[in-house]
Amino acid sequence: MNRDDVRRLRRRLGLTQEGFARRLHVTPLTVLRWESGQSVPRPLAVAKLRELEQEFAASRAATHGSIARTEPPALDFAGNPNAVLA
Repeated sequence: MNRDDVRRLRRRLGLTQEGFARRLHVTPLTVLRWESGQSVPRPLAVAKLRELEQEFAASRAATHGSIARTEPPALDFAGNPNAVLA
């Protein structure tokens, strides 16, 4: 996970560097160093980052999934042009 990935995830979660650090059990200085490219997350931190990423994706899917179910299905007339005539 590179510095842009770390920053993107933090921003998606709507967290400050301090709040992000608390969630990951690291110091805010560590997050600053990751985002500036001065250091990279160690394997344990990468695992925690992946967990946060998965939590975000799951929560987003749950939120957007309920919206998607209420939308009507898209019509596809390209597969069977005669369907329009029926």
